Amino acid sequence: MYRRPVYRVLQYLETSDHEGMSAKVEDGGGGSLSQSIPRGRNASPHGSPTPTDKTTLKVHLPNGGFNVVKFGDAIDVKGIIALVTSRLAVGTRHYKNLYAMRLHHSASGECYWLHQDTTMFQVQEKYERKHPHSEWRYELRIRYLPQNLSELYDKDRVTFYYYYDQVRNDYLNANHSTLDQDTSVQLCCLEIRYFFKDMPQVALDKKSNLEYLEREVGLHKFLPRSVLNGVKPKALRKLIQQHFKKVAALTELECMFKFFDLLRAHYRFDQERFVCALGSSWSIPVELVIGPDLGISCLAHGGGTVSTRIAEFSQIQSIQTLVSDCKEHSKVCIKLRVAGAAEPLSITCSSLDQAESLADLIDGYCRVATCSNTSLWNRKDAQPPKYRQDGTTDSPEKNFIKTGTIVFEDYAEIVDEEGDYSTPAARDYEIVRNQVELGEIIGEGQFGNVHKGSYKGRDGQIVAVAVKTCKVDADLATAEKFLEEAYIMQQFEHPYIIRLIGVCSEAPIWLVMELARLGEMRAYLQSHKHRLDLATLLLYTFQLSTALSYLECKKFVHRDIAARNVLVSSHTCVKLADFGLSRWVEDQSYYIASKCKLPIKWMAPESINFRRFTTSSDVWMFGVCMWEILMLGVKPFQGIKNNEVIRKLENGERLALPDQCPPRLYSLMSQCWSYEPSKRPTFKDIRENLHEILLEEKHQQQEIMKRENRRVQAMSWGADDAPPKPSRQHQFPDSSVTSTSTTVAASGITPVGPVSTYIIAQSPEVLAHLMKENQERGFPRSTQSPVFQNPILENPSFIEEQKLLEQRLFEQARQSEEDGRWLAREE
Repeated sequence: MYRRPVYRVLQYLETSDHEGMSAKVEDGGGGSLSQSIPRGRNASPHGSPTPTDKTTLKVHLPNGGFNVVKFGDAIDVKGIIALVTSRLAVGTRHYKNLYAMRLHHSASGECYWLHQDTTMFQVQEKYERKHPHSEWRYELRIRYLPQNLSELYDKDRVTFYYYYDQVRNDYLNANHSTLDQDTSVQLCCLEIRYFFKDMPQVALDKKSNLEYLEREVGLHKFLPRSVLNGVKPKALRKLIQQHFKKVAALTELECMFKFFDLLRAHYRFDQERFVCALGSSWSIPVELVIGPDLGISCLAHGGGTVSTRIAEFSQIQSIQTLVSDCKEHSKVCIKLRVAGAAEPLSITCSSLDQAESLADLIDGYCRVATCSNTSLWNRKDAQPPKYRQDGTTDSPEKNFIKTGTIVFEDYAEIVDEEGDYSTPAARDYEIVRNQVELGEIIGEGQFGNVHKGSYKGRDGQIVAVAVKTCKVDADLATAEKFLEEAYIMQQFEHPYIIRLIGVCSEAPIWLVMELARLGEMRAYLQSHKHRLDLATLLLYTFQLSTALSYLECKKFVHRDIAARNVLVSSHTCVKLADFGLSRWVEDQSYYIASKCKLPIKWMAPESINFRRFTTSSDVWMFGVCMWEILMLGVKPFQGIKNNEVIRKLENGERLALPDQCPPRLYSLMSQCWSYEPSKRPTFKDIRENLHEILLEEKHQQQEIMKRENRRVQAMSWGADDAPPKPSRQHQFPDSSVTSTSTTVAASGITPVGPVSTYIIAQSPEVLAHLMKENQERGFPRSTQSPVFQNPILENPSFIEEQKLLEQRLFEQARQSEEDGRWLAREE
């Protein structure tokens, strides 16, 4: 399985929080959120802030995601960090003190660490005077590290994964001139094994898999650019194949810790170094080394290798920065008061920026060591005011004293931004719960049930609906999935896609959808397999192809196309459903699945190996779905374990030809199952091909029906001539029974037997069976019905003609039976 970070990369959310307070998230998809603070936005006399009152910034995450945060001047960095970290995953962060905010200017390379107590007004005044706001990149990073990473993994796995992604991203973006090629390839293989942890150990032995990884995923995600430019591609592939065998058996956790150990031997990502001096007036140049295992240590400047520990973080009592008044020889001194020392420890830095970065680092480690949120740094020197001095915005403390509440400038919020998924029509899908009446349960799931119910619309009309309910005690992640599915469904309007009617977004969450009266398709196929002909099955596949072609145009991948996720609305109409796994993808892009249960036996090889989902992987799944339909509900690869499926696919094995499947349709299915995604057809091509196959089948059925009718008519008439028009039957007063066996014309024409009817058979086999029954009967009515004596019937010539007619009928029945067997063989 592809290892997706356990923390969420939420680019477009909406929340709010007070300075330094933690938010209690109540909704999962960008709705309103309540806060666990005594004085919140609702208590403010000013009401909720409007977008024009605030500025937005993007807080970037190490794996490429970001949060858009809207803030007021009075919010501090600590409040923004608390907002973003609270949205990484459900639950609280045990090691939330490890996070820090870095300000980076890409063009000049300038980097500044923002102390947690710095207000955004101070950031704007100090840094946005240097460069415009749009040129700064705000990065949420882990700067203060615990001594034991294993303990970090056990207690706060979200933060551990976040730190791992940060180290990995820094390694790939840095220029490591001293890192040898062999080590780089080892790190690359550890990353591949870690990201694709369920990939078979011999997967990269297959050339096409390695080429797919290189082409579709990209080796730049596992190797620094310097290595890619310095090694020939062919030689690099061989090295990867050789080294991957050594790490193929490692677990996910073993890969991560081995990656740390191997990289740490060449690049100390867990330490920061500063060239400064000890002392204030008479100083000694040193290289200060700060790290979780070294505390505050120093090396002799210019080549020292043995570090000398100066102080432990737990011993620091206060931190102060002092700026000299001399403009020509500007230096900044950091004073550390250490427990047990007679005098403070003085560290002289060459610039204020260096001093602030060092002071912030020591202060952060001190907070981690003491498990406290209180800063030890006295930051009065060289800092702009925390709040505006024009009287429009006072400090939060003053505002609370005056009004008993907090004004809206103290809030920050993660806001929604254009571009998430596609923009749906501006329709309100929220419905009132009392308009929906739940009925019997028609489906059960892990997170809730599906009920049959009724919905009373605004026009007063009552319609039958299906209601998907979320359990009352469901966690935030489950609620988010429900709302996300509703958001996806509301963007679709197609005759062969289940339509969303409305949502009750308050707990318990209800999704109200149109009702498919005949239920799930797989069960329907199995229960009606004796009445479903090939044309109907082809109609179902064509209808689904039009729905998937629609999704293809909307740039959505379904990820779970199977007969169980198709609902039968009527005997001639099926609709695609269950968009719980659906995702929106950009052009030329893909979606990588998180850790969740996935339908392995329906999935494409690249989805199994690399957890990559595209429209091409949906095409593969639709090929399997068509196979299910032609097999009348049989599941694919029955009796085969999930971990054996990929081996069979890579060996070229595919699902067998169904009994009724036309050769052209199976050829189309085989194209859908091409190992290379680029060789699979698009849904537009599939739809066109299925339409042609469906028309051919209907035309063939019509031709067969005509041929059968002609045969039956010929057998009934007994000759190629048109059948004689029967005369009106004579009624005899002395008889209570009217003869139906013979009709004698007034002109004396010899009768040929009883009145006949036309027989229409569904197939040649049925026709042959009917003719056998007709042969066994042998005109019983003509011999058993009471009739009056007629000299014509006793004529020897009439009897001879009767025998010839019977022989001709027997011969035609035999030929018809042979024709039926021949047709069965040909089809």
